[in-house]
Amino acid sequence: MNECGDLVSRRQLKAARALAGLTQRGLAQAIGVDERQIRFWERRIPTSPKKRATITRALNAYGVKLLSYPSVGVSLAE
Repeated sequence: MNECGDLVSRRQLKAARALAGLTQRGLAQAIGVDERQIRFWERRIPTSPKKRATITRALNAYGVKLLSYPSVGVSLAE
């Protein structure tokens, strides 16, 4: 069974954003950062646990679950 997890890869971030139906600008507005920051994070995932948690909470608010076990992925919340 997959379990909810933390943001662990840039591909996961892109997939989660797309699943939520968000543009880079939309996600940036939801988090309160500049759109350029999202572009940067989609090339290199943030190392700060606090930043990853902020992104995770924003995506969860749009009904997206981040999966980290047994494999990395995303899904819509049930």
